[in-house]
Amino acid sequence: MRETLAVCYGTRPQIIKASVLLEELARSWDVLSVDTGQHYDYELNALQYEQLGVRPPQVYLEVGSGDHATQTGAILARAAEVLAQRRPAAAVVVGDTNSTLGCALAAVQLRIPVIHVEAGMRGTDAMMAEEVNRRIVDVISTVLCAPSETAARRLRLEYVAGTVILTGDVARDVLVRNLARVPRAADTTDWPLTPATPFVFATLHRAELTDNADHFAGVVRALGGLDFPVVLAAHPRTGAALERHGLLDQLASSVHLRPPLGYLQSLGCVRDAAAVVTDSGGVQREAYWLGTPCVTVRKETEWEETVRLGANVLVAPAQVAEELAPAVGRQASRTGAARSWDRDAYGTGEAAVRIREAIEQWRTGSPA
Repeated sequence: MRETLAVCYGTRPQIIKASVLLEELARSWDVLSVDTGQHYDYELNALQYEQLGVRPPQVYLEVGSGDHATQTGAILARAAEVLAQRRPAAAVVVGDTNSTLGCALAAVQLRIPVIHVEAGMRGTDAMMAEEVNRRIVDVISTVLCAPSETAARRLRLEYVAGTVILTGDVARDVLVRNLARVPRAADTTDWPLTPATPFVFATLHRAELTDNADHFAGVVRALGGLDFPVVLAAHPRTGAALERHGLLDQLASSVHLRPPLGYLQSLGCVRDAAAVVTDSGGVQREAYWLGTPCVTVRKETEWEETVRLGANVLVAPAQVAEELAPAVGRQASRTGAARSWDRDAYGTGEAAVRIREAIEQWRTGSPA
């Protein structure tokens, strides 16, 4: 009888990555898929299952929304019930969300080893929820799958107890597999522009931005001052913040608010845009891989290679009024060789295979 691995996830980006992880890990184990329900809107959850052919989860925890403590606590308690009953050989968690932390804590408290996919990412804001989550999970993990040389080196310098393996980023696996299926941005339902119109694609959803009324209002106004029309795909948190801060009526006519897009449609917008404005780690990497210059509205990024290689520039939220338009203008004007940066900092699209091999080596006691 084959051993069981629990693969735990709960947000849109994690469902996307699960589309290749579940399939690859199933080559060697019986896989128990656990969706926490941290993201539950159709556009953020079910649409990704449909577009990427992800099998429905065997367990759905239905945690829904809540503040960090409430949501993480609910995930921990409900995941613990499932893991205690099923007793998998290990629990695989992805990234740095509340789902990542809650499921990892549930596993380790049951003495079930944790495999952390996307380990070793770091920022300097030790109070940011994602930073807290990923640091804790790295400390308690048995196998740490690092997406880049920088992340692997950092983990070794931190002397983590688990085994560090350089695997690459499974998000690139997904992109490579699905790129041929990506539609043109102009083919997106209710596309607001003519097909030939250059545009900026924007996504802004991090709580550190949307919860700060002054910074968020500044970004919204700055988007309206760009030399390009903007297609803003609004995460539910973004839409709520626009309403809460009284900004819906202040959106410039050049800023076209759209509901969250499916993975394939979002890739089409990133690929076809003159430039991207975002605070999303996933969109930063997609722009980097697709050759679209990016402007990230943050003081720092965990995906530092995108900046170092020239694909991405940072604009702090407090400086958007002065710096966003010039940064977008410079990025959008880049052509030809100026967009030909090295695109392999996070592997070449074989991360899921390397993760499977790393877990096999750990289970058999073979050298990594």
